[in-house]
Amino acid sequence: GFTGPGALAAGRGLLVTTLLAGQRHPGVSLVITRTVLASLLGSAPDALTQRLPGLAVVDGIDEASRFFTLPSAGRGHGGQNHVKRHAEQTTHTVRPAPALIVDEAAATGNPEALADVAITAGTVVVLGRWPAGQTWQVDLAGHTSDPGATGQAGPRLCVLDQVTATDLLTVIAHADQTPPDPVAADPMPRSALEPVPCLRRQPHRHETSVRSGGGSRRLELRVLGEPALLVGGQPLTVRRSAAMQVLVLLAAHPDGADTQHLTDAIWPGLPRRSLTGRLYTTLSDLRAAVRTACGLSIIDHTGDRYRLTPTLVDVDLWRFHHAVRQAATAVTDAPTAWQGVIDAYPGDLAAGRNWSWLDPIRETIRRQVLDAHAALAD
Repeated sequence: GFTGPGALAAGRGLLVTTLLAGQRHPGVSLVITRTVLASLLGSAPDALTQRLPGLAVVDGIDEASRFFTLPSAGRGHGGQNHVKRHAEQTTHTVRPAPALIVDEAAATGNPEALADVAITAGTVVVLGRWPAGQTWQVDLAGHTSDPGATGQAGPRLCVLDQVTATDLLTVIAHADQTPPDPVAADPMPRSALEPVPCLRRQPHRHETSVRSGGGSRRLELRVLGEPALLVGGQPLTVRRSAAMQVLVLLAAHPDGADTQHLTDAIWPGLPRRSLTGRLYTTLSDLRAAVRTACGLSIIDHTGDRYRLTPTLVDVDLWRFHHAVRQAATAVTDAPTAWQGVIDAYPGDLAAGRNWSWLDPIRETIRRQVLDAHAALAD
């Protein structure tokens, strides 16, 4: 049993470390109740937990019991069978038994069923007091102690907050996927591009779109005004604020940005050594969302440099810059060219966002629009 201020953080640590260890073995490595999973991860999407290899989410102990094989000799010989099973596991003749995480209500409401499961489970953890087992008091740093034995310290546990645990689980989920990393691979074949079919076409520089064979579905990034990523004209949910920042920043830098540039802009003031993994997780989550929608990669990664894939995404800011260049070099029909600049500007870059790096770029764009108005009036 885990109690104390660090109980939930220790539960998250157990969740992540058990799933990582379970990758060395096929099958289920962790069984957890839906209630506990919600208390550990908060609003983490079901799509993430469903992709985690080795994780089984159940509604209660009765459903969990099907993942654990009871000893054929009955509970009276459970101790002997447990010793035999442990000996088999140490000689690698069988897969380690799954771990089980439940809450105090499940443990106290169905103690006999939990006792049956505990005979064959690799580990049983109750988030709360467990009268039938040992209960540890866990502090915020993961230090444990036995409340019944004053001053007796137990082992130190891995503790994780919700954000870190979700990021690590996202990495585990992506690492288990069989399709190649779209950053290093060509677009997926036509048969894999469901539900939104997308094909390449020959683009103009910084003015590209992705069309289906017979329709007009496109991968489009709007950053002037309210930022949005659209697939086939429909908004794609970008779950992380940092991921939308990456998209807008790369749109403002068509030639790309390196890891240091991205992390310094998106997470200013934080220790750089802790940010590379956060950037990787953000990009992985973004790539997965786009790949699920249309099977394509929106970001190129060469060396330490990231950039939006120019042949696959149509960016409104790039169209605006193209209009500015055309107007500046127009020899005939200049009024139409300057009007094109004005029409290409629906609003501020990432309107409503207060990211620290935005202001200089916004000011440059505003001056270009003001110049267009002055030139057109002239």
